[in-house]
Amino acid sequence: MAETKLIVDIAIKPGKTEDFRQAAQALFERTQSEPGTLRYDYFISDEGTRIINIEVFRDADAFVAHNRNAASLVPALLDAADILRIDVVGDQSDALYAELEGNALAHFTKLGGITR
Repeated sequence: MAETKLIVDIAIKPGKTEDFRQAAQALFERTQSEPGTLRYDYFISDEGTRIINIEVFRDADAFVAHNRNAASLVPALLDAADILRIDVVGDQSDALYAELEGNALAHFTKLGGITR
């Protein structure tokens, strides 16, 4: 089964960069215990106003487990930022889309390429 990858485009609300950093740090710490989470990285723009979050999971079920594990921490993140778009790449499931309901989503399947 293919991995599930999420690329999340986030806009930090004006004056909320430090609040966002604190909320993200709590998510980093919680995510450490998840065996199906292979990568969970946030990248901040030079201006400190945008975030790209790259998440890689063993499969769609591992994402669902992550989302449920992190659910209590998400409100603090959303107080500081707006999720603009979530791109789902690879393995997908109805449960994954149920977890992401209400977000602007796009799903991508592999067209071709190389993996090393």
